[in-house]
Amino acid sequence: MDLAVEQAAREITAEVVAQAPEGWTECVLRGHGSRTSVGLSGGGYVVPSRPGFFSGTPFPHESLTSLVSWFRDSHGWEAIVLELTCRPAGAFELVVFRDDLRPGAGPQDGWTLTVDPAFQPSEPGAADGPEPSELRQAGDPAEAVERLQAVLRQHAEDVGTTPEMPAPVTEAQLAAAERHLGRPLPPDLRALYLEADGDGGSEALAGYCWLPLDGALAEHDDYIQVPTWFGWELGWRQVIFDADPPNTVRRCSGHPGWLPFATWFDGNYFAVDLAPAAHGRPGQVIEVGRDFNDGPRYVASSVTAWLGQALGQPDPHAPQQTGDNTRQLVISALEEPLSPSVQAIHLNDAPSAVDLTPLSATPHLRRLHLNRCATTDLSPIAALPVEDLAIDLTPEADLTPLARHPHLASLAVGSETLIDLAPLRTLPALRALDLSRCPAPDLALLADLTGLRYLALSATQWTALIAADRLPTHLAAARLAGAPPLAAALDLLAALGADTSTAYRLSGRVEDAS
Repeated sequence: MDLAVEQAAREITAEVVAQAPEGWTECVLRGHGSRTSVGLSGGGYVVPSRPGFFSGTPFPHESLTSLVSWFRDSHGWEAIVLELTCRPAGAFELVVFRDDLRPGAGPQDGWTLTVDPAFQPSEPGAADGPEPSELRQAGDPAEAVERLQAVLRQHAEDVGTTPEMPAPVTEAQLAAAERHLGRPLPPDLRALYLEADGDGGSEALAGYCWLPLDGALAEHDDYIQVPTWFGWELGWRQVIFDADPPNTVRRCSGHPGWLPFATWFDGNYFAVDLAPAAHGRPGQVIEVGRDFNDGPRYVASSVTAWLGQALGQPDPHAPQQTGDNTRQLVISALEEPLSPSVQAIHLNDAPSAVDLTPLSATPHLRRLHLNRCATTDLSPIAALPVEDLAIDLTPEADLTPLARHPHLASLAVGSETLIDLAPLRTLPALRALDLSRCPAPDLALLADLTGLRYLALSATQWTALIAADRLPTHLAAARLAGAPPLAAALDLLAALGADTSTAYRLSGRVEDAS
């Protein structure tokens, strides 16, 4: 037993007891920490006489930070998860493990378990596909330089001073950049860098900063080429939406073929697209970054056209856009007319069973969540490219209409009655499944779903699956729903094949806590 851990546990327990509400029987603190942050999530005081009672728990920042440091030094854990259970007489139990386990935000949100840390789901547009057919680069180097000079003159008129532009890059530097990227730069962007290596921070390009070539490559390497991954808590149902116009930009959150060249220093970038989708043009301009984790935005057919936009000039090579930028709807009733461009619908608190027939007007729908409401028939979804579906079913509904759906990748189902899971066997893209809000059906067939990488079940369901020796063999992550203790999550993680022998456990008592 390490005295530093015991001291931290005693200090937290004493603080919990001192601030406890009257009539409490237990307090559970669930926390996590790393070099950069510590926090609490879920748990709280239990007061049997006041069901649903919530009282803010202490936030022992200093003690949590000391625990993080100790386990980093002693176990090599860069991040930890912990659970401390305290009782009125001062007794406590502490469990600590590396952050392969993460508690949910609320007391009933359970635990997310990472079984295979190396696995990350691929994005639809990540793989290099065929070259766009019959579409060539639209930019013009000479015209791009002329427009750059016009934009700089406009900037000088607006601010009253002429920006001092850096010296241009050399052909050798451009060639090195192209070797680094493994792709040629668009001729118009090359021409601009042969005029100046960015704008020297003057933000002269219509208020945006034109990045120097080295800066553009650095942002590409460290950020833009890397797909965004928020972990399994959110990532299990990630959807990358299509740009407008459709199929012009790859459905990715990051790609090696995107080179940022301008920014407003808000975490977003204008980038040249060197690897467009089938209906896009090499060298087209897209917007990527912090606000585009669910898919990039199409901006212009070329850097030349992008500069023209700053001058109020039309883009003659731009494909026809819908003009409706509605990607997601949050509504309380499914009523016509629905925008045909919508790609995600969150339907909340409908007063009666939801008829999904109006969805026929949304041919690009990729996400549908019914929250606190149910449907009687899933048939309208069969013809839609839905990839992420969260639904509750009325007693007469079933999963049969989803059979052989080619796109459905993540599915969360709630039901008050038993449902037949057989249609799940026919879903070729299914990788994530949440059945934690269903009565325990015959779960044995889940072992036949070889593409399944994430599974969420209740404690009762996991117990039944383990007892039947029918655990899916390729899971990368799992969720233990409800409010189980960390020890139960560790047991499940061990059953899924992870080594949990290094989990740290400590119990004791603070004698003068009361």
